[in-house]
Amino acid sequence: MYRKRRYRRKSSKPQKLALIGFAAAVTIGAFLTLLNIEKQIDADSASSAQESETTVTAADAVPVNDIAEPEKIALISGNVTTADSVKLPDEIKQLLLDYTSDKYEYAGELKYSPLSQYFNTDSTYGRLYAGFCNTSLQYLIYARQCRSADLRYDEASFVLNVESATVKKGVYTINYTISEKVAFAICDTPAESCGMEVEAQISKGTDGKYRFDILAEDTDVNLLIEKRVMSYLGYDYEEYYLKDMKIPDNLDYDKMYSSILKKLKAEAESNVNEQEQMLANYNADPDSFKTSKTAKHSYDRDKAVAYSYKWVNGESVVRNPAYSDYAIYGGNCQNYVSQSLFASGIPMDWSGSEQWKWFDDESDLSELPTGRSGSWSGTQYFYEYCNKNTGKGIVAETDGNIFSAQPGDIIQYVVDGWAHHSVIVTKLIYDDDGNVVDLLINSNTTDRVDYPMSAYGYTDIRLIKIIGYNDK
Repeated sequence: MYRKRRYRRKSSKPQKLALIGFAAAVTIGAFLTLLNIEKQIDADSASSAQESETTVTAADAVPVNDIAEPEKIALISGNVTTADSVKLPDEIKQLLLDYTSDKYEYAGELKYSPLSQYFNTDSTYGRLYAGFCNTSLQYLIYARQCRSADLRYDEASFVLNVESATVKKGVYTINYTISEKVAFAICDTPAESCGMEVEAQISKGTDGKYRFDILAEDTDVNLLIEKRVMSYLGYDYEEYYLKDMKIPDNLDYDKMYSSILKKLKAEAESNVNEQEQMLANYNADPDSFKTSKTAKHSYDRDKAVAYSYKWVNGESVVRNPAYSDYAIYGGNCQNYVSQSLFASGIPMDWSGSEQWKWFDDESDLSELPTGRSGSWSGTQYFYEYCNKNTGKGIVAETDGNIFSAQPGDIIQYVVDGWAHHSVIVTKLIYDDDGNVVDLLINSNTTDRVDYPMSAYGYTDIRLIKIIGYNDK
């Protein structure tokens, strides 16, 4: 299955990765490859692509603000795969493909269009999730628009991996994961992600067409919205799931989502404005942000980054079998970051009240090489360890200018004062004038490779700069 989109966008200022140059021939070759791919689309795909193109009008195009340039083609392609035991009607596969393709198109253009047509909005949960997914998309687009970095897509492809499906009384319950490859306009390195979990309930609407009743996508943006929806309805986020709540008959969906979106946008604008000032300050005088903190042993950043690439994959989830996987407990991100730091040569620290260690899953703060400290696998606890630790162990500087980060440093995304996600910096993106534009990161849960730091829906971001370690 192949979906193609055409839209116009202004070319951003040429940008490049630090220490990596790309010859003009590579760019030309990539463009010719895209042309060749289009020529080789089979008859069915070509027909689908032609139908998609006819629905896109000039009004749908992203406007060119300065000098008009030739239209650039952005490709959105997708596929649905199923486990051997899974049987799904072709109509449902097409629903999954069409919804996801449109979502990628709108996010890629940074231009919102509603997705309500894919939901059974005459049912309570259909209306709830239609509003939820629309609000999620609106917020993500807004958060990315606020930034100076160009977070539009030049190209994106995805695969929906359907792992299980059951049907009861005409309602299909489907669990699938999404893997993606996105060429952001900001740089030449494509970002890859996998392991995004989705649960959907699908049934036929009054017109006999399959649509979503429930669509629970496990993403950073959805977490932000779900917490606020549940709070709005008087439920405890830690105790309930959105799909299990009783929805009031008189709920004003538009009012609820409008209120939530307004607050999220205000938070995003405030956070991003502060970070844009950080960016300007850093680029004006990078040397002023060099740390004065020292450690007896330096940090081998290259080894940490190399480990981070070894144990993440954009197409399928990989884990180091020597460690436990904490995804089932809410996320493996900090465990993965801690492993990367340990692989760099930083030894575990089991002395004193501030510890950082992993020997097994048992929580243990005894001053012995046993058990596990919360800081090894818990994002907020790792931040507190780095902030408070003295003497033996990791030496770090916290809460500095995020754009002063170097490969191997740790970025955390914070929600309501609590770190929800940790990632490791892999590369810096510079423009042709040598100014930092953004950072690329690797992460677990969702697993991401060379993903722009600023593309997350989380906008409250902090830096943990790793200096090295002390023996005592």
